[in-house]
Order: sequence, then C-alpha cells, then structure tokens
Amino acid sequence: MEGPFATMFQDVERELQSLSMASMLPRLLAAALIGALLSSRPWRLVMGKPLPKSEMVQAQILLCAAAAVITAVIGDSVAKAFGLVGLGGFVRFRSGLKDPRDAAILFLVIGLGMACGHGNLVLASVGTAFVMVLLLVLDLFEKKAAPTAGAKQRLVLSAQSDDLVGAEATLRQALGERNVMVKSCALDFSARRLELEVEEPEPGTLAAALGKTEGASLRGLRWTSVSAKGAREEMA
Repeated sequence: MEGPFATMFQDVERELQSLSMASMLPRLLAAALIGALLSSRPWRLVMGKPLPKSEMVQAQILLCAAAAVITAVIGDSVAKAFGLVGLGGFVRFRSGLKDPRDAAILFLVIGLGMACGHGNLVLASVGTAFVMVLLLVLDLFEKKAAPTAGAKQRLVLSAQSDDLVGAEATLRQALGERNVMVKSCALDFSARRLELEVEEPEPGTLAAALGKTEGASLRGLRWTSVSAKGAREEMA
C-alpha cells in the first residue's frame, strides 16, 4: 500500500513497537488511583469532617490521568512538549478555586501523574505516600468553620391599607410576638401605603408572624430581602 495511508500505518506501527500497552496501562491505572486517593481524602470520614466536593474530586482524578497521558505522548521530544504547551494555552477554567489548597493539590496530582506517565512508579508511590501524610497532618490541624446560626436578615415589608395607623399597630404587634425587630417605619397617606424595615432573627419567622394578620385591613402585603449592598430581592 502506497500513499499517505501507508505512511500513517508505518507511524502507528513504529509507535506500537516503541511503547507497548502492557507498559502503558499500569501507568494510567496508577495515575488514576493516585488521583482518587489524594482528591477524595477518605481519612476525613474517620475524623468526622466533610469530604471534598465531587466535582473537585473528579477534576483531580482526570488531571492526574491526563498528566500521565501527556508525559507518555511527549516522551523525549522537545518539539512535542512545546506543541502541547501551546495547545494548553487555549484552555480556560471558568470556575475559580475558592480554596487555595485545592490549587496546590491540583499541582501535586499533575506532578505525580507525570511521574506515572514517565514510568517512575516508585517515585510516584513515594510521593503519594508523602502527600497523603502531609494532607492528613493538615486536616488534623484544620479549624472547624464557625457556626452561622443566628445570622439576622434585613427585610422591607410593604402593604396598603385605608387605616395606616391601625395597620401599623397590627403589624408591630404580630412582629413583636415573633421577635421580629422593626428598624424603621414610613407611612404614605396619599398612596395609603406603609413600609416597615424589619430584622428577621431566623428564616421563616416573618412569614409566620404575618400569618397572624389575617382579617386585618391589609392589601398587597409583600416583603423584599435587602442585601448588605442595599440590593432588594422580592420574596413574596
């Protein structure tokens, strides 16, 4: 057979002779196993701490395996190395890493994956054991997150009524029974509308308090959540 296909088959045959599947498969399996061990950190279950997110675990496993494949493809070719670096420049990660430790672990699994792809399984095993012990020590000294219970939420409550003074008294009484603090009050007699800025001690407290105002002369009862920057989001 002659032509471009003959050249392609010759290249494939030459590559198969230089690198056998019997030697490549253990490297890829070792890279996947190392990525799974370091990313999942199973000892955190014994310590009673939450496991890493599944998305980050899968990403680290894939990166470790990808590093092994890329190292095997490059081999001793400098041209291939520069070519793959150029192609890697087009990759863009859209999701930022909130924890800098995740970025450090990504670098570690890439390096260990490269060791697997190069065939240095002993070096990869020693490096994996060292990193596992290091992560275990860091997890032992990791501080627990401070509880977020008790965080108060600021809301703006608005309604319409023909008797604004009576409606305000009714709302203040209902809110006071649920420990919802009224920060400020504004009455618009021309539009027959009142607006209360309140502070909710726990989620759902305001809704429970307003449930006791049934039968009162209130119309268009709504409330909006106010963020720390002043933005409002309608909730009812």
